Amino acid sequence: MSGLAVDVTVDRGGFALDLAIDVAPGTTTALMGPNGAGKSTALAAIAGLVRPSRGRIVIGGRPVDDVEAGVHLDPARRRV
Repeated sequence: MSGLAVDVTVDRGGFALDLAIDVAPGTTTALMGPNGAGKSTALAAIAGLVRPSRGRIVIGGRPVDDVEAGVHLDPARRRV
């Protein structure tokens, strides 16, 4: 798939977000949940504003975050 592939953990103090999603190109996806569920943290990680603690984010077939490989593109270079 060349859309969005996310499989990450983001640690934020006493909160850990575990997120695994695949979004096909050209589709619209809603991220829903109660307050404090991690919606904003998920979007911040995808945008590059927050670094994942583990895992990988691929946008359009291009890794933008890969903790093991040491890859982290800043937000301006992600083109999202």
